[in-house]
Amino acid sequence: MTSESPKPGRKAARPPARAQGSMATMADVARLADVTTMTVSRALRTPDKVSPETLERIEKAIRMCGFVPNYAARSLSSQRSQVIVALFPTMMNSVFSGTIQAISKYLSDNHYHLLLGETDFNIHKEEDLLSGFVGWRPAGIVITGGAHTARTKELLANSEVPVVEVWNKPRYPLDVSVGFSNAQASYEMTRSLHGWGYRRIAFVKIDSPHNDRARQRLEGHRRAVAELGLDADPRLEIQVRFGMHAGSEAMRHILTDLPGVDAVFCSSDTLAVGALMEAQRNGRKVPGDIAVAGFGDVELAAELVPSLTTVHVPRVEIGERAASILLKRIAGTYEGPAVVDCGFEIVRRESA
Repeated sequence: MTSESPKPGRKAARPPARAQGSMATMADVARLADVTTMTVSRALRTPDKVSPETLERIEKAIRMCGFVPNYAARSLSSQRSQVIVALFPTMMNSVFSGTIQAISKYLSDNHYHLLLGETDFNIHKEEDLLSGFVGWRPAGIVITGGAHTARTKELLANSEVPVVEVWNKPRYPLDVSVGFSNAQASYEMTRSLHGWGYRRIAFVKIDSPHNDRARQRLEGHRRAVAELGLDADPRLEIQVRFGMHAGSEAMRHILTDLPGVDAVFCSSDTLAVGALMEAQRNGRKVPGDIAVAGFGDVELAAELVPSLTTVHVPRVEIGERAASILLKRIAGTYEGPAVVDCGFEIVRRESA
């Protein structure tokens, strides 16, 4: 721990006068806080190595003079910034919000800044975003899933930046992965529906060719159907775009064209909410006439009437562990496994 105390008898410094339009400098902050510019620099880079009293003076000085650190210049000189890049398929889906918030809070508590990118479930857009972000020399990268373009893998390898993949459990992660088995979760939900007495189960899947999580959920469902000897009619797999309206359309199709279906398993809670509401609009009782199950356990799932049966994903835990591991990888202190399994839980509520 290092500190610098103000010289005895010195009056508190005033904010320096500057020409209109000029920006405060680190020297201005040092003068106001009565420390050296080296101490200001240390406080910005590694605040844990500066005494609380000195850090408080520096933070007050920064507020007084309006100093804005030049992170771009710092990253050029140190070859590393305090920025963490995180790429997620969508910001609209609340299923990812818990993970994003957990990452953001953990990084903020440790004096890192989060830069978010939205890939729209498109690995080519993911590649484009990374091409731009890597040039800013982020300290680390969080990326969703395990499906990436060859160019993305090359960019990440050449950048030599620690990477944590989330929301999946790849056999061979790029660096470290934090997530769960989407295939096993889907498999166990299908087996659970069977165990609760449902026999003709429709599966609503997302039309997203590069979404490895959606693909694995379908694979898990198919494995359970085969093992249980259930009806493997391909018409029972309904492919839709992502969204609540798509879930509604899928249920309308099932009720109209697929008689005898007694349960609908949606690969996302967003789809399941739309499906459940459509069933009710058509005068069907859930689960009396048809059961509905989802995947993700978003906050709305427990508040619906009837409440939604779903796969609970530990979204917050995934975010916290991903951020913690990433910072340890940056510091060179991580000694844990390459694949961290946070697990999942089948949650039976009123809809099934």
